[in-house]
Amino acid sequence: METLLLVLVIGVVYHRLDKRLKRQAREITELRQALARLSAGEQPVSDTVSASVGTPVAEPEPEPALTVAEEAPPEPAPEPLAGAGRSRWRDLEDSLASRWLIWLGGATMALAAAFFIKLSVEQGWLGPGVRVALGLLAGAGLVIGGEWLRRRPDQRAIAAVRPDYVPPALTAAGLFAAFASVYGGFALFDLIPPLIAFVLLAALSLLGMGLSLLQGPFIAALGLLAGFTTPLLVETGDPMAWGLFPYLLALSAAAMAVVRWRGWRWLGWGTLAGAAFWPLTWFAFVWRDGDALPVGLYLLLTTALFLMPAMSAPWSDTEGEPAPPAGGWRAVLPAWALPRRRPPMDRLAMTAVPVLGALTAALAWTDGHGGVSLAALGLFALLLLVAGRRVERLAGIGWTAAFVVLAALAPWNLPYIPDAPPATNAEGQPLVLATVDGLPGEIGRFLWTTGGFAALFGIGGFAALWGARRVALWASVSALVPLALLALAYALVDPPTTAVGWPAAALGLAALLVGATTPLARHRHRPGAALGMAAFAAGAVGAISLGATMTLRDAWLTVALALQVPVLAWLERQLALRELRGVALLVAAAVLVRLAFNPIVLEYEGAAWIFYGYGLPALSFLIAAWWMRGAPDGRGDDVVVMVLEAGGLIFTTMLASLAIHHWMAGSLQEAPSTLAEAALHTLAWLGLAVLLAFDRRWNGRPVAVWGRRALAVLAAAHIVGLHMLYLNPLWTDESVGTWPVVNRLLLAYGAPAVLGLAYLRLDTPRYRRLRQIAPLLPAALIALNLALEIRRTFQGPVLSGYEMSNAEWYSYSAGFLLFAVLLLMAALRFGWDWMRHAALALVLAVVAKVFLSDMEDLTGLYRVASFLGLGVSLVGIGYFYQRVLLPTARAAEPLDQRTP
Repeated sequence: METLLLVLVIGVVYHRLDKRLKRQAREITELRQALARLSAGEQPVSDTVSASVGTPVAEPEPEPALTVAEEAPPEPAPEPLAGAGRSRWRDLEDSLASRWLIWLGGATMALAAAFFIKLSVEQGWLGPGVRVALGLLAGAGLVIGGEWLRRRPDQRAIAAVRPDYVPPALTAAGLFAAFASVYGGFALFDLIPPLIAFVLLAALSLLGMGLSLLQGPFIAALGLLAGFTTPLLVETGDPMAWGLFPYLLALSAAAMAVVRWRGWRWLGWGTLAGAAFWPLTWFAFVWRDGDALPVGLYLLLTTALFLMPAMSAPWSDTEGEPAPPAGGWRAVLPAWALPRRRPPMDRLAMTAVPVLGALTAALAWTDGHGGVSLAALGLFALLLLVAGRRVERLAGIGWTAAFVVLAALAPWNLPYIPDAPPATNAEGQPLVLATVDGLPGEIGRFLWTTGGFAALFGIGGFAALWGARRVALWASVSALVPLALLALAYALVDPPTTAVGWPAAALGLAALLVGATTPLARHRHRPGAALGMAAFAAGAVGAISLGATMTLRDAWLTVALALQVPVLAWLERQLALRELRGVALLVAAAVLVRLAFNPIVLEYEGAAWIFYGYGLPALSFLIAAWWMRGAPDGRGDDVVVMVLEAGGLIFTTMLASLAIHHWMAGSLQEAPSTLAEAALHTLAWLGLAVLLAFDRRWNGRPVAVWGRRALAVLAAAHIVGLHMLYLNPLWTDESVGTWPVVNRLLLAYGAPAVLGLAYLRLDTPRYRRLRQIAPLLPAALIALNLALEIRRTFQGPVLSGYEMSNAEWYSYSAGFLLFAVLLLMAALRFGWDWMRHAALALVLAVVAKVFLSDMEDLTGLYRVASFLGLGVSLVGIGYFYQRVLLPTARAAEPLDQRTP
């Protein structure tokens, strides 16, 4: 029954296919006749329509030409011919009949061959050799039949109109049958030796690659899949790298040739996946000594294979240029960070290079950084440098090579070098040695290798930038990669303390990079040359910084880094090289992180380092900001200048704070614990805020505006949190001093209040409500200073305790009443409404104290004096109001509003 249905389906498909072939052949003949008439000068439209409808049409007579006054009537839109519209069911029918049934038939024939072999094994009809031979013959017949059918004129006519799936289906079935027969002869029957089976299966996969050029992408996919799975299917028991990797290279070469010829990018991605899978598997499970050479050659040549399509792609002026951002976050990216328009093959190459580069680095790790693997790594880097210079759309692979080399050398396992005792001469004086004798051979080999790669990138990048489109990129490779390799070597080799070879190498590299800017400066008019000079300057600055790191310790290292900032600013001003600002910004950021966010500075010994460790960087930053701000192009005041000014202010503040803390606590690791130290910190911050608001050359700068506001807020929080609450002498048992007035109370409360009022006078808040609230804190400090001073008079230096005499309690009323009167007089004198209101509030508070507390707590003359003093003061205040305030307010009223 199943056979009958299959025959019926094949008959229907054949009938439909024959009918379609005849119709398409007739249409091709008509098109050829129409083309011939068109080349002869005849009108083919009528003939074509008549041929389609089947009715002869008379030749139209020529119409007279239209005059200017006449207007041609609009021609009606041509009606579609009958049968031109297609329905979904018709499309589904065509797809089912012309594509899926064909592939289903090919798969069915392949399965039929497999079922026949299985049945013959179960029934014992044929011997193993006959079965394998029949499978190979059937596969060869299907492959030959598919190619023969493709060359038939009828099939070519079909292929000219639409894809023809019949020949590739037959070919695919034949390849599958042949592949299964070879594998069965090897794995099931032991008729074919492993080496011969491997060769046969590889030949079948390569045959599929070749036939795909004629029969389409499905055959290529089948050949690629069969080729990369062949090593998994054929196990020899003794895997050989020299057998596997040349085969994989040949397979990849065949696949990339197809990619280059037919432009099938998906085949390239599949080839990359298979080409990367096998080395990774080999490293993990099969690696043996001596495999570095075949694997290294394979990775190197495979990289070249993936670069070839991109290198041979035609160049367009719009390719490699930044694509306009679509909006959003891409709008803020610089031009060099935007995605670039690239030919399709470039994307494959730019992905294959880092993948194969990672495998090359893994080869160096697996081989233990042997000579062969390091040679392969060097050739890989050289290949990428040459390819990137040859096709500058791919210039970024130069940096890919640098990252691969750094990743390959970073895990190098080096022996530890113990510090030897310092060498001395005959008189016992120490000697400074440029090198240390007795270095292990592995360290020397590592240093020579690192130096060789540094020379490769330094010289190669410098040579590549001449005549290049992307000068800055090659300059950055030449300048920064050797610096990174030197830093890596210094990090991996534990340097003896007596060796000066490291800083000498760093300074030598800095000198070479500075010298490299001289020839480039002669061509600074070229696009990218200025940025290239900035790259060399950045490398030189980094080398000097690295040399300082190798030589100096503790704060002097930061000073050495900070002193480079004004040097860069001076170079930027003299050479008009604005790109150096970015380098200065990076160095400034490193100094800021090291000084402002590095807790290790608290472990430095002594106090002298605080002054040069923070003072010199602050001075360097401010000088650099001043030079950059005065740039001749008028664009000097930018973000870099603001960062440098902010850094100078931060370092100055930290200098004052750390010096105070070391002076008061004796060590930076101790926490602040006294009111005197807290007061000195507050006075230092408020003093800086006043200076920032007082200097007219500086007070309008954004850093000065926001810096003094930040300092004022910090001081206010410090006052409320420590002065008034945590370290208040009322409950800390801390001595405030024996001198009257001039003591720690004045330092902690009176002096901050005066500086706070001075700051508010110089930098008046913009908002009215803030102007009314801000002076309350200085007023509260003065009141607290007065109250604590009264208590010190009666209690002595230590203010804590609960005892209080009548004289002390009365003194609070008298003192605050006198203070309120002085506030009121000052408010009336200077016209400060807020102070007048505060004085009146304080008077009311004293009145409340007298009537609610003094009346009961005081006795004798103290009670009399309290009420008498209050009465006299209230009368005096009223007198002042009548003589000073009320006439002034009345004079300010309009005449029609005055009361008689």
